[in-house]
Amino acid sequence: MLAPNTHAPEIIIKHSGLPKAAVVVSKNVAKKAVDRNRIKRIIREAQRKVNLPVSNYTVIVKKNIADLKTDQVKELLIKHLNKHA
Repeated sequence: MLAPNTHAPEIIIKHSGLPKAAVVVSKNVAKKAVDRNRIKRIIREAQRKVNLPVSNYTVIVKKNIADLKTDQVKELLIKHLNKHA
């Protein structure tokens, strides 16, 4: 498990040509299903606010972001999309 001071990304965005959007949160990120589902809901809501084309991205969560607000996750998504653009 990563120490809190390391600079690993919270999320990773992968582009794909598949017609299905996905948000991946493993048990290593959040042990409780409630937390994993909350993270997925937060990511999906942030995607709606950013107006991402739903079918082109897979979001892989690498750190527990369950305590973040939707606007904070939206900023993370925009930051990572700008890196890959």
